[in-house]
Amino acid sequence: MNPSRTSPEWKSSDERGIVLVTVILLIAVLMALGTTAILQTSTDIRISGNYLQNRVALNNAETGVDQVITYLQSNDVSYPTSDDPSTTITVSTPAGFSFNTSVVIDYVSSDRYRFQMTGTGANNASKTLEVQFEREPLYPQGADGAVAMYGGDPAVAFKVGGGGGYNVDGHDYPIPTACPCTGGGCSTTAGATGATTGLYTVMAPDLEGDVDAHLGGSPSQTLGGGLHTDDEWKAFVNYVIEKNLYQDNTFGTRDNPAVTRVPSGSTLNGNGHYAGILIVEDGGELVLNGTFTFEGIVILRGTGQMSGSGTGNIFGSTITIDHESKLIDVTGSVNLFYSSEALANLANLNDLHVVQLKTWKDVL
Repeated sequence: MNPSRTSPEWKSSDERGIVLVTVILLIAVLMALGTTAILQTSTDIRISGNYLQNRVALNNAETGVDQVITYLQSNDVSYPTSDDPSTTITVSTPAGFSFNTSVVIDYVSSDRYRFQMTGTGANNASKTLEVQFEREPLYPQGADGAVAMYGGDPAVAFKVGGGGGYNVDGHDYPIPTACPCTGGGCSTTAGATGATTGLYTVMAPDLEGDVDAHLGGSPSQTLGGGLHTDDEWKAFVNYVIEKNLYQDNTFGTRDNPAVTRVPSGSTLNGNGHYAGILIVEDGGELVLNGTFTFEGIVILRGTGQMSGSGTGNIFGSTITIDHESKLIDVTGSVNLFYSSEALANLANLNDLHVVQLKTWKDVL
């Protein structure tokens, strides 16, 4: 017997069709959801891969920055200036890293510079960093005077008589045009600006001779309150000796300044044109002959002495440290002149500078 229309067993073809459609729609929805999930997963994987490669690029850029800093610290580099504002160096790439090896160093300000480094990864990933750094000198900066005596019982013997001009002068003298200079070409004329103290001492000095005629500067004398101390200069000299950053009894030049040490018991005779930092140790002696010319800093330590029989000029600053008493004798024809230009050239002493990162930022 066939079921009646009202019996539970009876289903019309329409109703069965509705069920089929519903099932098909449900399957379609599930397939769509599955496809969406697959696409989302694929997108997430791509995003994750891109993020990873961007991180690789950043890591490569950071490694490149480290390579540049190491290169600058370990090599002699002609740093850019305001007149010549950029220079290019080439660094090596360690195995497994990728970054630009040709690096342009740009001048920012005195002793401050800038460069960019781009690291790369797979899928055209790249990251560019802009870095600013400074070269910080290890020696004390700025001069307290043409002559600065930081130890005890300082004394200076000047010439007697008014002729000959200043022997110790804090006015700012340019360095000689010719290098090496000869004869009258080793003398220069002080500028109208930039002067410092002629004679700086931390204790009241004993002065002999015609002081007013042979001591100049702005002011000519200063007692205490300077930029530096005896301990500061002693620490610098000790560091240079400890790190072996000097050469014994051999001078540097203007193009290649050096730290020269005159050891105890040694006498160094100079009759030429030299530059750098000259350390005369306790018991050592520097003898200035002929037209001896030195540009930079002369440090007399303890009983270290300086004497001269020629017409020598020291441009920069002459310093005495670590002594209970000290006499500087300028009764002859040796001149001790302040020179900012001579001191600025010490920036070419690469071993006496440390490269310090100051800022960096993402630019791309």
